Amino acid sequence: MKRRQHGFTLIEVMVAIMLMAIVSLIAWRGLDSVSRANQHLQASTERTQALLRALNQLERDLALRASTELHAPSLARREGEPAPTPPAVSVHSADNQRFRLDVIRSAAASAEGLLRVRWWLQGQTLYRAAAPARSRYPLAALGDGVAVLDGVSDLQVRVWEPGQGWRQPSGNRKDEPLGLEITLTRQTPQGAEHYRQVVGPLN
Repeated sequence: MKRRQHGFTLIEVMVAIMLMAIVSLIAWRGLDSVSRANQHLQASTERTQALLRALNQLERDLALRASTELHAPSLARREGEPAPTPPAVSVHSADNQRFRLDVIRSAAASAEGLLRVRWWLQGQTLYRAAAPARSRYPLAALGDGVAVLDGVSDLQVRVWEPGQGWRQPSGNRKDEPLGLEITLTRQTPQGAEHYRQVVGPLN
């Protein structure tokens, strides 16, 4: 009688290879799912951080708005008569998504004087432009705008009116508003996201 040999049969080896292939496929799909989830979270985090930076900068510009009277003697109508004081905050808003916010604010270092800042919506991108600070009038002209937030499909602004609450700016413009309510809609891969920022009181 022949001596019995020890080892695996061809069928056993094939079954083992098939099981390993199935396990490898399951593991690969699991890793791919984790990788996709990680990429989604990173993209979502970056979008949220960009939004927070934009809103925080907007709130800071308004918080540092000029609180002292601004006079431009060179622009006076009569000798010795002070020129009209330009508004520290002026908002322009219309139903066709046109938005512009002009702010005269203090520089980061108060000794540097004042500077002009402008926010506006063009297309689906929110821009911000700032001028160099100056210690006297006339203030420097605005520089080139910098895109601070994209994907903004709608932006609406309302101002606070005493005894009336939040209302659209009368005549689509309001100087020295007591408060601002900014509502924007941003398009993301997951759909439209709505945000609301209230800044005030501005007095």
